[in-house]
Amino acid sequence: MTLHFVYNVEGTPLAMALDFVHRLRSPETYPCRLCDVTYGRWVKKAAWRRFVRDLPGESRFHLRGSFRRRFPDHADTPLPAVFLERSPGRLEPLIPAHEMQRVSSLEELERLLEKRLAGV
Repeated sequence: MTLHFVYNVEGTPLAMALDFVHRLRSPETYPCRLCDVTYGRWVKKAAWRRFVRDLPGESRFHLRGSFRRRFPDHADTPLPAVFLERSPGRLEPLIPAHEMQRVSSLEELERLLEKRLAGV
Protein backbone atom coordinates (compact mmCIF):
# COMPACT_ATOMS: atom_id res chain seq x y z
CA MET A 1 0.00 0.00 0.00
CA THR A 2 1.28 3.44 -0.95
CA LEU A 3 -0.09 6.85 -0.08
CA HIS A 4 0.41 9.60 -2.64
CA PHE A 5 0.27 13.17 -1.33
CA VAL A 6 -0.13 15.55 -4.26
CA TYR A 7 0.58 19.26 -3.84
CA ASN A 8 -1.13 21.75 -6.12
CA VAL A 9 2.12 23.46 -7.12
CA GLU A 10 4.59 23.18 -9.98
CA GLY A 11 8.21 22.21 -9.39
CA THR A 12 10.11 24.79 -11.45
CA PRO A 13 12.22 27.27 -9.49
CA LEU A 14 10.25 30.26 -10.79
CA ALA A 15 6.89 28.62 -10.05
CA MET A 16 8.02 27.69 -6.55
CA ALA A 17 9.22 31.25 -5.85
CA LEU A 18 5.94 32.73 -7.11
CA ASP A 19 4.04 30.14 -5.11
CA PHE A 20 5.92 31.11 -1.95
CA VAL A 21 5.12 34.79 -2.44
CA HIS A 22 1.46 34.01 -3.15
CA ARG A 23 1.24 31.97 0.03
CA LEU A 24 2.59 34.88 2.10
CA ARG A 25 0.78 37.78 0.44
CA SER A 26 -2.65 36.24 -0.28
CA PRO A 27 -3.12 33.16 1.87
CA GLU A 28 -6.90 33.30 1.40
CA THR A 29 -6.51 32.62 -2.35
CA TYR A 30 -3.63 30.17 -2.11
CA PRO A 31 -4.59 26.98 -4.05
CA CYS A 32 -2.77 24.34 -1.98
CA ARG A 33 -4.22 23.60 1.44
CA LEU A 34 -1.92 20.57 1.75
CA CYS A 35 1.05 22.95 1.54
CA ASP A 36 -0.49 25.32 4.06
CA VAL A 37 -1.00 22.74 6.79
CA THR A 38 2.12 20.59 6.29
CA TYR A 39 4.76 23.29 5.75
CA GLY A 40 5.95 26.13 7.91
CA ARG A 41 7.30 29.21 6.22
CA TRP A 42 10.31 27.40 4.69
CA VAL A 43 10.30 23.66 5.39
CA LYS A 44 8.06 20.69 6.09
CA LYS A 45 6.82 20.69 9.68
CA ALA A 46 8.64 18.24 11.98
CA ALA A 47 5.34 16.98 13.42
CA TRP A 48 4.15 16.15 9.91
CA ARG A 49 7.40 14.31 9.10
CA ARG A 50 7.00 12.22 12.25
CA PHE A 51 3.34 11.50 11.53
CA VAL A 52 4.04 10.38 7.95
CA ARG A 53 6.96 8.22 9.07
CA ASP A 54 4.57 6.26 11.30
CA LEU A 55 1.87 5.74 8.68
CA PRO A 56 1.37 2.20 7.35
CA GLY A 57 2.94 1.41 4.00
CA GLU A 58 4.93 3.83 1.91
CA SER A 59 4.29 7.55 1.44
CA ARG A 60 5.21 9.47 -1.70
CA PHE A 61 4.99 13.19 -2.31
CA HIS A 62 4.35 14.75 -5.71
CA LEU A 63 4.11 18.17 -7.25
CA ARG A 64 1.28 18.72 -9.73
CA GLY A 65 3.20 18.34 -13.02
CA SER A 66 5.21 15.28 -12.10
CA PHE A 67 2.13 13.58 -10.66
CA ARG A 68 0.10 14.19 -13.82
CA ARG A 69 2.91 12.86 -16.00
CA ARG A 70 3.27 9.75 -13.87
CA PHE A 71 -0.48 9.16 -13.53
CA PRO A 72 -2.06 10.57 -16.71
CA ASP A 73 -5.46 9.06 -15.84
CA HIS A 74 -5.59 11.64 -13.04
CA ALA A 75 -4.48 14.62 -15.13
CA ASP A 76 -7.85 16.32 -14.65
CA THR A 77 -8.30 15.40 -11.00
CA PRO A 78 -8.52 18.52 -8.82
CA LEU A 79 -5.61 19.01 -6.43
CA PRO A 80 -4.31 18.99 -3.72
CA ALA A 81 -5.37 15.48 -2.81
CA VAL A 82 -4.24 12.26 -1.18
CA PHE A 83 -4.52 8.97 -3.07
CA LEU A 84 -4.26 5.35 -2.01
CA GLU A 85 -2.47 2.87 -4.27
CA ARG A 86 -3.32 -0.71 -3.32
CA SER A 87 -2.07 -2.23 -6.56
CA PRO A 88 0.60 -0.81 -8.89
CA GLY A 89 -0.59 2.20 -10.87
CA ARG A 90 -4.19 2.10 -9.62
CA LEU A 91 -5.02 5.11 -7.48
CA GLU A 92 -8.16 5.77 -5.52
CA PRO A 93 -8.88 9.09 -3.82
CA LEU A 94 -8.44 8.96 -0.06
CA ILE A 95 -8.88 12.69 0.54
CA PRO A 96 -10.13 14.52 -2.57
CA ALA A 97 -9.41 18.20 -3.20
CA HIS A 98 -12.82 19.46 -2.06
CA GLU A 99 -12.23 17.85 1.36
CA MET A 100 -8.58 18.89 1.53
CA GLN A 101 -9.53 22.53 0.99
CA ARG A 102 -11.69 22.39 4.15
CA VAL A 103 -8.86 21.10 6.39
CA SER A 104 -7.94 23.88 8.79
CA SER A 105 -4.90 22.49 10.61
CA LEU A 106 -2.22 19.82 10.59
CA GLU A 107 -3.96 18.07 13.47
CA GLU A 108 -7.22 17.95 11.53
CA LEU A 109 -5.43 16.47 8.51
CA GLU A 110 -3.78 13.84 10.69
CA ARG A 111 -7.12 12.85 12.26
CA LEU A 112 -8.76 12.66 8.84
CA LEU A 113 -5.97 10.44 7.50
CA GLU A 114 -6.15 8.15 10.52
CA LYS A 115 -9.91 7.83 10.14
CA ARG A 116 -9.69 7.06 6.41
CA LEU A 117 -6.84 4.58 6.85
CA ALA A 118 -8.71 2.76 9.62
CA GLY A 119 -11.28 1.79 7.00
CA VAL A 120 -8.69 0.37 4.61
